Amino acid sequence: MDIIVAPVKKYIRKRDPASIDNFAFKLHYRATFVVLLVCMMLVSAKQFIGDPIRCIADGVPGGTLDLYCWIHSTFSVPSRWGRVEEVYANGLPHEVAQHHPHPGIAPIEPGEEVVYHKYYQWVVFVLFLQATMFHLPRIIWKHSEGGLMRRLVGDLTNPVYLIKKDERMDQVMFIKKFFKEEAESHGNYAFSFFLCEFLSLLNVFLQMYITDRFLGFQFSTYGWDVLTMAAGNPEDSSNPMNVVFPKVTKCTFHMYGPSGTLTTHDGLCVLALNIINEKIYIFLWFWFIGVAIFSIITFIYRIFVITIPSLRVSIIMARTLFQVDQTMVEDILRSSNQNWLNKVGHYWVIYLLSKNLSPIAMKELLEELRPVLHPGTSYEEYQLLNKKTDL
Repeated sequence: MDIIVAPVKKYIRKRDPASIDNFAFKLHYRATFVVLLVCMMLVSAKQFIGDPIRCIADGVPGGTLDLYCWIHSTFSVPSRWGRVEEVYANGLPHEVAQHHPHPGIAPIEPGEEVVYHKYYQWVVFVLFLQATMFHLPRIIWKHSEGGLMRRLVGDLTNPVYLIKKDERMDQVMFIKKFFKEEAESHGNYAFSFFLCEFLSLLNVFLQMYITDRFLGFQFSTYGWDVLTMAAGNPEDSSNPMNVVFPKVTKCTFHMYGPSGTLTTHDGLCVLALNIINEKIYIFLWFWFIGVAIFSIITFIYRIFVITIPSLRVSIIMARTLFQVDQTMVEDILRSSNQNWLNKVGHYWVIYLLSKNLSPIAMKELLEELRPVLHPGTSYEEYQLLNKKTDL
């Protein structure tokens, strides 16, 4: 277990030099990424389930049959998945509990449908691919961000700088210089993140579709079906976990006898791996749904932030614990010499700074920024103007 947990704990404890995103984004590239990696490790850990498949058939060595059925897939008979009262063969109804001890296992009758299970050897690879795709928007954003926020905040995240005002002001003046020289690039900086945020939202639905297709289009309702079965009488319908992840399946092995005649061996396979798979994909169903809902809410919130300037002001005020004057924040974010794109980008840079700096440092920074973004008016003149307005 420590082999699985240790790398995950190390990744979770890893901290970025500067915060460059938000909780919703971390939910994709960190939380979901870790969840999928843990699932992948559990599926591949033999110490929990032993061999993933064990097959038996008269006249066929066990190891050979295991390997053959693992490679060429196994199958089930859908009409034997649960207690079914209206399924007939030769005019007689079949009830799984009485005549077929294993759901989905029965002699194949002429014209009867079978379902092949080919997914199980690919589960580890698909989970790894999905984990990578959840991390991809983070890689794109980190490359686009280029370490800008880390350079701007420097050592201001260190609590010692709350005391050393001179050193703190040196870094504040460095940020002020950046705003004076690079103000026109903020729009592209912000919308690079917003695009990655939107890609994360799309990726959730893409992964839900990929999982659904991978499991034979049975994942989209899998979690809901399990809940429905648990809330009702399990004997009234087939167990969705046995349908999607059967624990016992059939496998047909063909081999040549001593005289060259073709002999068919009907094998029975125990898929111990599906004991883990069924739980993993129940959890992933609810996890993907939860992440998708939270991402949609975040996307709607982002639209409001982009389109409502007063909301941006309120957010910055809250981030500074309301230690600065609202009019000053409005003037800084309004910046009459910038277009709409750069105004939004300007807000995003200040917002990220507020996530990395203490409220004291942010207050000092905002007091320095107004003269930069509104040249010709010193901060002292700005304060005097406000006093006159109040009078």
